[in-house]
Amino acid sequence: MKLKSFNLNKILRLFLPSIFFMFFFTLLAFDSSVWFGNLIGAIVALLLFGNLFLHNNIISRIFGIVFLLISFYMLLALFSDVVNGKATLGYLAGLFLFLSSLAMSILLILGCEKKQPLNETEQS
Repeated sequence: MKLKSFNLNKILRLFLPSIFFMFFFTLLAFDSSVWFGNLIGAIVALLLFGNLFLHNNIISRIFGIVFLLISFYMLLALFSDVVNGKATLGYLAGLFLFLSSLAMSILLILGCEKKQPLNETEQS
């Protein structure tokens, strides 16, 4: 019996985006002073954790689209501060966070695909 090969594409498309957003929503759940913020952060983190194992196409696409819209809103807020002259050097971290969340949102949307039947080389 052969061991399954290390599939970097599967890790990048299925696991990394969920872990990325799960990390930030877990931080929200512990850092928020409002109990409703704790509850929302915990629920989203648990749904993303469940998505790691279930690979549900609907959950992945819904969360991917929502996170993509939130990322664009964050970009508009960032540009608003730049135009008003309030931007400092710390805004580069915000730009990096925007770019990484944009990439992870796209990976989350495209992550779960229908399973293709195994061809002859993968079966043996």
